[in-house]
Amino acid sequence: AVEAVPAPMAMLKKKVEIVGIYSPVGRCMKTSLALTYGQLLAREHKVLYLNLEEYSGFTRLMDSEYKADLSDVLYLYRQGGYNWMKLKSMISNWGNMDFIPPVRYAEDLSQVAPEDMAQLIDRIARESGYDRLVVDVGQMGRGALPVLSMCNVVYMPVREDYISAAKIEEFEEYLEEADDAGVRDRIQKLRLPR
Repeated sequence: AVEAVPAPMAMLKKKVEIVGIYSPVGRCMKTSLALTYGQLLAREHKVLYLNLEEYSGFTRLMDSEYKADLSDVLYLYRQGGYNWMKLKSMISNWGNMDFIPPVRYAEDLSQVAPEDMAQLIDRIARESGYDRLVVDVGQMGRGALPVLSMCNVVYMPVREDYISAAKIEEFEEYLEEADDAGVRDRIQKLRLPR
């Protein structure tokens, strides 16, 4: 007799699209794009938004304090106590979009290796039951590559000024040398209206 597949195992088989929002250029409306895109996606899909910035401003943007946030998720993950049921209790909602509130303390992000962050994102994608994960990658420097390699598509807001162009060029040179996961092919540059 064939046994019924338990619900968590059924979720593991579901293909989740991971959308990264990243730019080596500062002040390019990256987080505005991520939040807007997440809200638009949430009209038709079950969306979870993750913000990996050290200082997201979320508490003030949402005018809310949170009992649990990404700092707690990272702690559980490092201690081996992470599971979807625990994570589910830490999720908040904004409009149609769910999100894990960003870290309270910037140090919590620096204590996680980029590869571990990528594995955590992959695990959330596989176990959570969401259709889409929107990941606001933040300024992880060269550590962004493992996270970006988890993404099906990466939207990169860019600006037209000379300094921004130089940063993009330097980032692309780095990708040419270090990227073995095809991240370059998944990047779509966007010039956003002011």
